[in-house]
Amino acid sequence: MPVNNKKSAVGTGAYKELLALLPELDDAGIAFLLEQARVHRYNMEAERLNSLAERLGVDEPRPSSTAKAGALRIERSTDGSTYHIVAGGDWKMFTAEEMAALVRISRCGEGAEEVSRRLRAWLLRERKDVFLDLGLDGPSIGIARELGGLLLKTFPQRS
Repeated sequence: MPVNNKKSAVGTGAYKELLALLPELDDAGIAFLLEQARVHRYNMEAERLNSLAERLGVDEPRPSSTAKAGALRIERSTDGSTYHIVAGGDWKMFTAEEMAALVRISRCGEGAEEVSRRLRAWLLRERKDVFLDLGLDGPSIGIARELGGLLLKTFPQRS
């Protein structure tokens, strides 16, 4: 099945089978499938962008050898449509819309503790892969606090 070709999925046996199974699933099963679909959609978009970059001869950003392990930074893609939150050698891609949502949270004006809580909640809900990979599932809010500060520094409000 071609990537990102939604119309082709409608006629497939897998699509029909999934639709037939949905009424039989409980809320937990549907929530699980929804989470898996979001992760798969993200992976398809990443593949599409990587393929496009390869065809255009654009190098994807890679960690520099001088990057400190654990240091957070934000890198914008060449075309500006995606951003990467970089933690040491771990690169996490975000759409411009996702990054805008994180920036809005960081600007809520509620203080670092509340911003950290809201960032963790958003990442848990929308980007569980990042939530887990950055270690935000632990009791410490240090990384979320650092991320909030980095977002404010990287995307300052216009005066």
